[in-house]
Amino acid sequence: MIIVGFTLIGRGTWSGGESYLRNMLSVIASELRGKVQAKLFLTPEQHSSIGASFDHMLAAPAVVDNRVTGAGLGRRGLIALAGGSDRAFADLVASQGIDIVFEVAQWFGNRFPVPVVSWIPDFQHRRLPHLFPRSAWWRRDLGYRLQTSGNRTIMLSSGDALADCETFYPASRNKTAVVRFAIDLDPGAILARADEARQAHGLPARFFFLPNQFWIHKNHRLVIEALKHIEQIGALGSLPPIILTGRITDPRDPTLFKRMMELAEAHRLGSHFRHLGLIPYDDVVALIGAADYLLNPSHFEGWSTTVEEAKSLGTPMLLSDIPLHREQAPESLFFAPNSAEALAQRLLKAGQRPRLARDSVAVLQGRQQMRRRDYAAALLALFENARGVTP
Repeated sequence: MIIVGFTLIGRGTWSGGESYLRNMLSVIASELRGKVQAKLFLTPEQHSSIGASFDHMLAAPAVVDNRVTGAGLGRRGLIALAGGSDRAFADLVASQGIDIVFEVAQWFGNRFPVPVVSWIPDFQHRRLPHLFPRSAWWRRDLGYRLQTSGNRTIMLSSGDALADCETFYPASRNKTAVVRFAIDLDPGAILARADEARQAHGLPARFFFLPNQFWIHKNHRLVIEALKHIEQIGALGSLPPIILTGRITDPRDPTLFKRMMELAEAHRLGSHFRHLGLIPYDDVVALIGAADYLLNPSHFEGWSTTVEEAKSLGTPMLLSDIPLHREQAPESLFFAPNSAEALAQRLLKAGQRPRLARDSVAVLQGRQQMRRRDYAAALLALFENARGVTP
């Protein structure tokens, strides 16, 4: 049995990280039962926020301790850099019999007493450096240099990320493992309420769905420019609307959402660029199931959760032509992420033909279970290899 210790990814401020952790713990609890156990370490503040919502996927209730606060971060990260280990967290880990620690945007030290797996979600700061203030760019890059040059196993979510990692950080070679995650989702249950969710939000029978957060690299402007092009050729009336959800705040560009909505309204596109706000997750996945197509125009992705959800539900996809999307969903329809005209052509073609037939629930469930088994097998291989790395 391998016992793996986790802290809350994103420390309670990154919903995508928390969702990623839930999926991983779910796979460990089900597919890897009897081989791997997970223990979660929380700060008292995190525990008061999320309570026991993770406990059913854990070997025992989450460990709540003040020593988790700031573990591997800030001053304690610097102390670990100078002294080789975050001693307070190391003592806590040792008391819980942990075999491996999972590290995300933290630094527990190069002489931490148990092996460390460090997950690097993506290399956006290298691909899109203009989106990062200089201090933020260097902070992230120095952290990656530490992790990739240290004696830890580097976990990556795609072959695309692996190529980036070994290109930008050559010291990572022979320390990496690709683990393509799969989500915990039952297509039958979601699809059974898809039409109910569509009606509850007042949506038409046919629509495109774009459930991305309003971050600048998600490329919402391209969608507006494509709609402008369609309106100019007089075809907007024949196009199903584009429905959006997601958080509206980008710390790097706080006025982005306001500008995009004002731009859509200025060109009288409001009926086709409709934002529902931040809706419950169950409604998001139900609407992915109800949509004609999932739309993702992003300039960059690490491994897209919404693409995984669409795959699970058999929803066709219109995706920006970036290497990650080609790897993750090769059967999709692609468009250049800098060409509004290319997206407009894809939208028109997709919207003007009959809605595509979906595979049966049984087929979707079979494929989803296979993806989860592949994910579990890759996780197990990662943990088995990491356990042999000497701290």
